Amino acid sequence: MRTSEYPLNTIKNISNNINSISHKLMIKAGLIRSISSGIYIWLPLGLKVIKKIKKIIRYEMKKIGSIEMYFPIMQPEYLWKKSDRIKKYGNELIKIKDRNKKIFILSPTHEEMVTEFIKQEMTSYKKFPLILYQIQTKFRDEIRPRFGVIRSKEFIMKDAYSFHENKDSLSKTYKKMYQTYMKIFKKMNLIVYPVQAESGVIGGKVSHEFQALSKNGEDAIIIASKNIQQSKNIINKIQKAKKTTIFQKKEYLNIKNIYNKNNYQMKKIFLIIKKNIIKIFIIKNDKKKNNFIIFMIKGDQILNEEKIKTILNLNQENEKINFLNYHEINTIIKKNKKINFKKKIIINQDIVFLKHIFPIVIINNIFFKNHILNQDFLFSKIKNIVINKNKNKKYKIKKSIEIGHIFQIGKKYSNYFNLKLKNKNGINKTIHMGCYGIGVTRLISAIIEQNHDKRGIIWTNEIAPFHAAIIPINFHKCKKTVKISEILYEELKQKGISVLLENRKKNIGEKLYDINLIGIPNIIIINHETLKSNLIEYQKRKEIQKKKLIPINQIADIIKKNIYNKII
Repeated sequence: MRTSEYPLNTIKNISNNINSISHKLMIKAGLIRSISSGIYIWLPLGLKVIKKIKKIIRYEMKKIGSIEMYFPIMQPEYLWKKSDRIKKYGNELIKIKDRNKKIFILSPTHEEMVTEFIKQEMTSYKKFPLILYQIQTKFRDEIRPRFGVIRSKEFIMKDAYSFHENKDSLSKTYKKMYQTYMKIFKKMNLIVYPVQAESGVIGGKVSHEFQALSKNGEDAIIIASKNIQQSKNIINKIQKAKKTTIFQKKEYLNIKNIYNKNNYQMKKIFLIIKKNIIKIFIIKNDKKKNNFIIFMIKGDQILNEEKIKTILNLNQENEKINFLNYHEINTIIKKNKKINFKKKIIINQDIVFLKHIFPIVIINNIFFKNHILNQDFLFSKIKNIVINKNKNKKYKIKKSIEIGHIFQIGKKYSNYFNLKLKNKNGINKTIHMGCYGIGVTRLISAIIEQNHDKRGIIWTNEIAPFHAAIIPINFHKCKKTVKISEILYEELKQKGISVLLENRKKNIGEKLYDINLIGIPNIIIINHETLKSNLIEYQKRKEIQKKKLIPINQIADIIKKNIYNKII
């Protein structure tokens, strides 16, 4: 494609209100344009990237025997009433009425419809396990769309649904899908951590999110080193608290498993995803009878136990910090209804900047609703009592974006829709179900968040809108430059390489700005000076400073090798 015929909708100046780097670059590079809050037009370059991502997903889904379908965007309301999710989703559902005043839902997901479809169509267990999937537009009435396509009202998603005769079959497919997701993300050059998650309104007991690292992510993950005994102890305490009625709401906190980056084993670890919570530590000072000291830090911080030992005059190696346990705290609550902090309180310096105390507090790693806390307290000292994130060797706190989520739903929707089939013994059995989602448009943001520099986006060959760009210098002034550019352009196309020929009447600086901004991975610069020696300049976008002079008759094969050694 020639740039004179192709719309490169790049811009230099954008609104200062746009904070995330992926949102900025997607607008500057001409991938998207906002038409309303949370609703975006996908321009030609952006659509090319979407198609590349869909191709990778379809390729990997086909390898595990998934069959592609397409379900309607509009779902009749009665399906959602059957599952009772119409209440659970609440205002996030976008509803419309037809001329007969029947209510339809613009689909955020398709569990109800696909279950009803299987009930109507399947008559034998012999076709199970069965995996159906689609790549389709979804809708969610976000209360506050933000970060561009990371959180929008209309988005593209790959959703898959599997059906099984028994739980073991579901577990095998779930594991297979888990591995497939990791392959998909690897092809997109994404650093992704799978973490155990809450199943939420989808349902089921087993669930994993796939979190892509991003400085502008909505979530945060704590990556553990090899020594994670401390995190295991924390989890044990939290699991005890889970059995009680006074436990946290999931929108404030989350507990997840996370990949250990050193040996790639799933490890349990404590994950806090919000900062606007207070963590309180009530500690017995055994050196003084009936004396307690209270420490307060923010929810996203980790208490530095070495500093606490110093404050309590404890021996760093031999003496342990004596935290109040769950039963001791609960006894205080039952007796006094509220915890009145009249004791000595030491707070971390960041606490003084909190304007509000939110409706959850954590006391000694146990979660309580805020009504048990008497907020009229005075602190006696301000100290630095948290672990410096940069110096902490046990933990690394990283922001992230959720780009995929898989669920072992089990029998939830089968029970709602009475989905049963006779097994080989002629007995009617309720069908087990799995659900597997990837946010296609979110993926693009995550890829850009991890792959960019000061010049713009850095695509891989697998997902770039064009594999290569030819940038001639003085294209309209030098006949030899024009001739070589056109010959090379046709040669690359014949070898199956998608190429952009920069033939606009612009100076070299403007041309390079656009090509670097949109992130084309292979760049060829044709200069009449190097042509005298039958050489052209070649550079990879991710190694922009490394420029090579290559013989003209070799460049097409070099680029083809770079692309097709990796591409599917």
